[in-house]
Amino acid sequence: MEASHVHSPTLSSSETIMAALLSSTPAVQFPSLARAIAADARRQRGRLAFLLLSPPHFARALARLRSMPLPAKAALLGRVLLRSLLLLLPALSPDGSHHLLNLPTPDLDAALLLVAMCDSYSPAASSTSPVDWHALLVDDVVRNALSISGLGATPWAAVAPYLDTAAKCRRFADAVSEDRDVAGGGSKDVGGRGGASHAAVLALPTAGGDGTPCAICREEMAPGRDVCVLRPCGHRFHWPCALRWLARRNTCPCCRAELPAEDALAETRRLWRAVERMAGDSGGCA
Repeated sequence: MEASHVHSPTLSSSETIMAALLSSTPAVQFPSLARAIAADARRQRGRLAFLLLSPPHFARALARLRSMPLPAKAALLGRVLLRSLLLLLPALSPDGSHHLLNLPTPDLDAALLLVAMCDSYSPAASSTSPVDWHALLVDDVVRNALSISGLGATPWAAVAPYLDTAAKCRRFADAVSEDRDVAGGGSKDVGGRGGASHAAVLALPTAGGDGTPCAICREEMAPGRDVCVLRPCGHRFHWPCALRWLARRNTCPCCRAELPAEDALAETRRLWRAVERMAGDSGGCA
């Protein structure tokens, strides 16, 4: 199993994110960040309200969610948590094009219901069978809408829920990774979950061969033949070799530089290491 990354002995996940936020976001930019997060929160609340007010759409989203196997639900929840981290720390995706930022509408609806169900669940409320999820979620949404966070009275009121959600990223990814490792018999690369993101691979530039050997197949990269240039390190490989390698791993064969991962949980681990480096740059980490 992949070794867990080392965490600061003094900082919690929330404190690590706060240190990274202070390091990467100048004070003058914080109001615009808060406005962007508040706008995103309004869009999500509006979509959830639409689902609760439209019985056909609610039933369709709930049926989609129930049809998902547990690993798919875990991956969807992991993606939602990671999305909060990306929105809170735009420096992790400077051009705003990260492949896990946007969810297709069917996945978004299922994700909104899943998060709302997790937030509203309690043993007492779920003592009856079957649970009336619609009534339970309506009560919870109304209660949250009347809270300080729901009213959006201050910039921090908008940011705080995203901070709480983003802080769960690492713990959730670590827990699911342990389950995957057990299910996979100890292999950290079961099913190619560590592969580079499709968007990152498609964006890789092409260059001419320079006669040096490809580090994957050891054959010459002949002049005039197109080869793949990895980002951010610049090492070159035959395109077919690079595609086979990146389908299973998101690291450079030469220097282990990381590309974005397709899998949300693998990408969470990669980005969390970046968050820890940003927090360290602020002087808050050991």
